Amino acid sequence: MGIFVLVVPVLLVVVLGYAVGYTAWEAAGLGGDPEVVGWLTGLALLAAVSWLLVSRRARLRRALRRARARGDDAESARLRAELARRRRGGAEA
Repeated sequence: MGIFVLVVPVLLVVVLGYAVGYTAWEAAGLGGDPEVVGWLTGLALLAAVSWLLVSRRARLRRALRRARARGDDAESARLRAELARRRRGGAEA
């Protein structure tokens, strides 16, 4: 059951990219196989989304290290809470 927590969102992102790429290729009236473009667009979208998620977490960790080095306890607590919230998967503000 736990594997579906990761696989389903990945598949949804890839299929969304596939649909957008395929539709754009068909709408442009370009020749060739639109399916290849669809899959490449889906994989490119997955790479972009993955990079955004990973880079956000890395920025939060770097900011936390800098806040700790400065001795800024309030900022450290806020960043720790943000990292913990992301780790739990919560998106509430």
